[in-house]
Amino acid sequence: MDAEFRYLDGAFAGQVRIVRKEFATIGRHPSADLPFDAHLDVDVSGRHAAVFRQEGRWMVRDLGSTNGTWVNGTRIKSDRALAPGDVLRFGSTGPQLRYQPFTGDAPTVPVTAIATADASSRGRGAPAAIRPRHDTTERVRAEVERQTAGWKRATIGLSIVALLTSGALGLLAVRRSRAAEELRTQLLRETDTLLASLRGASSSVAALETELARAREETARLRAVIADRSVSHEGLDSLSDRLRGSTTAQSPLVEAARFDRGGIDSANGDAVGVVVSELPGGRSIAGTGFAIRARGDTGWIITARHLVMDSTGRAALRLGFLFNGSSQNFRAQLVGVADSADLALLRVRVRAGVPVVSGLGGALRAGDPVAALGFPVGLDAAGRWRIEGVRAVGFTGTTRRVGPGLLEIDSYGVSGSSGSPLFGSDGHVVGMVYGGDPASGGRVVFAVPARAIELLLARLQ
Repeated sequence: MDAEFRYLDGAFAGQVRIVRKEFATIGRHPSADLPFDAHLDVDVSGRHAAVFRQEGRWMVRDLGSTNGTWVNGTRIKSDRALAPGDVLRFGSTGPQLRYQPFTGDAPTVPVTAIATADASSRGRGAPAAIRPRHDTTERVRAEVERQTAGWKRATIGLSIVALLTSGALGLLAVRRSRAAEELRTQLLRETDTLLASLRGASSSVAALETELARAREETARLRAVIADRSVSHEGLDSLSDRLRGSTTAQSPLVEAARFDRGGIDSANGDAVGVVVSELPGGRSIAGTGFAIRARGDTGWIITARHLVMDSTGRAALRLGFLFNGSSQNFRAQLVGVADSADLALLRVRVRAGVPVVSGLGGALRAGDPVAALGFPVGLDAAGRWRIEGVRAVGFTGTTRRVGPGLLEIDSYGVSGSSGSPLFGSDGHVVGMVYGGDPASGGRVVFAVPARAIELLLARLQ
């Protein structure tokens, strides 16, 4: 038994999807089996939940979503069996799906009764039988013509109506065919424009190049369907909606591929480094930080609060900072932390001066490309950093969601480590990475916006 899910609200309200797989994902990620709009259904996580078969029943499971999964108004804490008519909500006020079992049987079409007109329904216009008369042949013929004149006129009238109707239908068919061809030409032009953008985009980031290749293949298949002249006008209307969705989903890929990450790395790479922290209890951790300001031989480093404090709020016993390309560990001091954001400010002194990032940028919008520099493995266990110095790596991505205290980024490469600076297209810092969605496998990362960094600097400097 398959499952039917009807979208009750959200961007896809009214649509119905049939799930035939054993395990189907739900979320805003493009690969979700039951997808939600990446820009409009913001209460839904990238990998929010899943439905699956178990012992003949359909079950629902939350995949560690940010806002939780609800069934009939109750938030689920573990796997939950679904009953016909159950309503799934993603987030306490998010969009909903209604579940129904789906057997795939064709609907029964009732037989239509056809009434047969009897003699009483024929009206009074039926001609009566002509009685024989003892008149001449001419008078009989005249009487017959008089009796049948009405029928002849009716027959001629019906023939004219039939001809006019046939002509009107033919004209309508011609117009619909012409409208379909005009729509097909327009859709092919838009598809070719999208294909040209995708084919002209390339990236040195392997994961992003894979996404671009997938988008090119999908768009080429869509073009082949649109070009098929057996597709009706109604079918083209549906393909038009599909093309709009593909354009919306694939435009960020093109923007990310065009992003000049090399220029950003060159301008800001020297200001990024590894934060080394020894926490109470003897536990040592490493992450990323970046110099945001400098005065003389003193520099101020932004990093993640959880790198310099343990879970009980106790500060690190010792802190160090190694600039990108260097193996020298400079002693650092904790200046302070943010109250409501995963941010901390350190101070470090370097006699030769401290390189800093280009500055803080403005607000992001959904779909804007971004890039980051970080140290996802901290200090490599093999100890090559002692000889070669630490080496930052980067990732390119697009902004999925912008909130007052949160940036959600769809990354196409190394997810980076906590404390990594996030750069906008102008090369300025627009945020700081502090974590990610565990259900996305490193694809979705979270960042603190630049405004929170400004507030921390204003309070502590």
